[in-house]
Amino acid sequence: MIASKVDPAAQTISAELRRLKNFRESSSDLFRSGEVYLKHVDTDGIYTDRVDVNFIPQVAIFASRHRSERNEPTLTVHWTGNPTPHADFGGTPRSLSLTEPARLRKALLTLDAARERMKLNYAVTLEATHHGPTELGVPTLFVEVGSTEREWNDKVAGAAAAEAIWEAATVQETNDKTAIGFGGGHYCNKQSQAVRQDGYAFGHIFSKYFFDDYDSSIVRMAYDRTINGCKTALIDWKGVRGPARARLLEDLKRMNVEVVKV
Repeated sequence: MIASKVDPAAQTISAELRRLKNFRESSSDLFRSGEVYLKHVDTDGIYTDRVDVNFIPQVAIFASRHRSERNEPTLTVHWTGNPTPHADFGGTPRSLSLTEPARLRKALLTLDAARERMKLNYAVTLEATHHGPTELGVPTLFVEVGSTEREWNDKVAGAAAAEAIWEAATVQETNDKTAIGFGGGHYCNKQSQAVRQDGYAFGHIFSKYFFDDYDSSIVRMAYDRTINGCKTALIDWKGVRGPARARLLEDLKRMNVEVVKV
């Protein structure tokens, strides 16, 4: 678990993690609870291209703030990566992190449960893959609280995010119903509902904006970088324009990937 010192939401979430899960300081800026570690870093989360620890982690989960134009209270989850030639917010262009779909699924469902139990007036959603870091060498997940300073300092929302991070870090189950998501907006409504209602667990999700710079190699990379494999594509059918969808379908057919329309 990683929390930036320059990110107020990350520090709020970190404080709740340490309170809820009995973390104890192991060394400078490193806390431990059993086999789970929490690292404070000086860099902003999206620009944290390396984390100096003396062990090899299984996963990196960032506590983070979320920003949006509408400034709506929001709790989000997403994998990291830059599926286009641009890397405006950290990481490397045309590069994707590793993913473990069961972890993202667990984080989303934990946020859902926490929202109900804590009576939080926050939207809960998956986001499309869209920023760094990309090169940590382990599955890299962001759990975010947004979208203004008020929410970043909200201890109740921070506790909800802390629970989601802990559950994603310690989840034991696997999920055979894995998919890569395509289409729709930045906030992945169809994919989020597929998790909740149909039992899916997602690796990378690419919004309709990915198709402005469509790259077949990135589609293949998303499957290659899904730990334990994946052979399904869940497509927001109306959320991808016809010509772009046709090209995607050709690539998926060549890859022998099952297509599910939503």
